[in-house]
Amino acid sequence: MKILINTIGFIGDNLFASSVAKKLKQQQDCEVDFKLSLPQPFELLSLNPHINNVYLDTPNKQYDVQYNLNPINRQLTPCEQFQIQCGVNNPSPEFEVYTNRSLDEYVSYMFKNKGNRKLVAYLSNWEERSFLFTKEEYQRGIDVPNLGYGGKHRDIDYIISQLSLRDDLHLIEVGKPNNTNQSDIDLFSVSEYSLTASIIKNCDYFIGAEGGLANLASGVGTKTIITDDFIHQLYGWNGVIEKCNEPKLGPKYYFGEENHIALDPYLTDEQVIEHINKLIK
Repeated sequence: MKILINTIGFIGDNLFASSVAKKLKQQQDCEVDFKLSLPQPFELLSLNPHINNVYLDTPNKQYDVQYNLNPINRQLTPCEQFQIQCGVNNPSPEFEVYTNRSLDEYVSYMFKNKGNRKLVAYLSNWEERSFLFTKEEYQRGIDVPNLGYGGKHRDIDYIISQLSLRDDLHLIEVGKPNNTNQSDIDLFSVSEYSLTASIIKNCDYFIGAEGGLANLASGVGTKTIITDDFIHQLYGWNGVIEKCNEPKLGPKYYFGEENHIALDPYLTDEQVIEHINKLIK
C-alpha cells in the first residue's frame, strides 16, 4: 500500500506528523511519503528511516491512500492527534528527529574546546514568545495586543546576561530573530535548519519558550527548560485563543518531566533566572 501524508501548520507540526510513518508501518506493509507544508525540515524528514520519500510539491504519483492532516486542538498531544487522523490504532505522544550525522560530528568537533562547561542553546526569538504577568493579571484577563495580560514581554536580554555570568556555562543562540515569519524562506533554509538541529543535539540543554525549536530539541534528545507563560497566555485556563485547563503542549507532555521542565508561568524574570540556575547543574 502506498500512502501520502499531506502535512499542515508550522515546522513543529511537520516534526510531530513524522511520527505517523513508524506507526503506520507497524500496522501494515506500506510505503509512506510526505508532502511538507514548510521546507525547513525537508532533510530531517528525509533522514527518517520510516519515511520513503519527502516532497515539497504534490508528487505526480498514484497513492492508495492520502491523508490530509487537519488543524489540532490542545486537548491531546499533537502526535497523538495526527496519528489518529491517519488511522493509527495505538497513538502515542513521542516522536524522533533524525539528524545529519556529518553535521553532528562537525558541530561536536567545533565544541570540543569548550571544556567541562555545559552547552546551553537558547531561543533567539524568546522575547516575542514570552509574556510577563502575575496570577491576578492573568485572572483579570485584560489583554494588551501582542503584549498579553501583563502588558509586556519578559526581558530576555537581561535573563541571558545573568545566566552568562556563570563560568560553567556556554550559551549558544539558535533560531531566527524576533519578527521572523516561518514562511519567509531562502536558499539556505533547509541546510540552516539541519545545522540548527545538530547544534541543539550537541547541547546539554535548550532554554526558551514552547515552539518549533523546543520541539526540535526534545526530538533530538536534548533536555529542555521552557517558560510556560506563552502557552498559558494563548491556551491556558484563561487563554486568549483557547481556554484549556491543561493544554497538552510542550516537551514534558511528549517525553515526560524527568528531562523536560515547564516553569511556572507567573514567575518574575529574577525567579526564572533562579530556577534555570538551579536546574542546570
